Amino acid sequence: MTSAPGDPGTATRVTQRFWIGLAAAVLYVLVAAGLARLLTEWFPPQNEVEDFVLGHLPVLIPLIILGVLFVRKAGWTRDVWRTPAAFETRPRRWWMLAFPVLMLVQVVALLSITPWGDRKPELVFLVLGVNILVGVGEELYFRGILRASLRAHHGETVTLVATSLLFGAGHALGSVLAGLPVAFIAIQVGGTVLMGAAFYGVFLATGRLWIVIAFHAMNDFALRISSGDLTSASASDLDPPAITGVIQVVLWVLTLVLLISCIRHDLHARREGRSTPPTVAR
Repeated sequence: MTSAPGDPGTATRVTQRFWIGLAAAVLYVLVAAGLARLLTEWFPPQNEVEDFVLGHLPVLIPLIILGVLFVRKAGWTRDVWRTPAAFETRPRRWWMLAFPVLMLVQVVALLSITPWGDRKPELVFLVLGVNILVGVGEELYFRGILRASLRAHHGETVTLVATSLLFGAGHALGSVLAGLPVAFIAIQVGGTVLMGAAFYGVFLATGRLWIVIAFHAMNDFALRISSGDLTSASASDLDPPAITGVIQVVLWVLTLVLLISCIRHDLHARREGRSTPPTVAR
């Protein structure tokens, strides 16, 4: 990667290798799920709010700081946080903007059916704050570090599939530790894989990881605050209202279109015998 003179944090100091991104993702999952589980056992919470706080704040804040420092020191800043957006490429692929638009509609739909009179203001701000941290942490490690480590050496297809599968598998650890049924875990992993692909679509559409973080945080916040359930291991464990069903189906169809688009792009690039720009998908 070439860095501009005087542009700190962009000169690559650590070579982008898949094993580095995978190790970072595994570390995040083990600490976020495993250590959080241990903390709630060592310091038994008195209610679901304490359980919610203890299971998130003590682990997410250090992980985010560690991830940001690694990206900065490794010189991965540009590749982790930015990519040419769908409307910045030639040809422009405006259809990808359907990902953030549909997610925004889903969030509005969930918030519109939330019984706000039953939600204490302090609880709303707590849930919002925690889910912002969840969005930052998960996107930084999966659509950020892990994606950059893969995309440096592989096509968009491999990167999309691998990051989505690992994102889904990572969410299963908390359910496994909780002793939930295998069938439930399988469904959870499948749904989370698809959401991971949809978040990847948001990243390709907008070209900014912070926008993906915002959508991830808003989605989780709306899901939790509308259901009022703080006890699930993750927002992906919650059962969303039926109103979001159609939106989910459309998003899943779009992820299939995204996969086909990435395959076409990689085949086209292979035929031309050149390495592909990290974000151009046909």
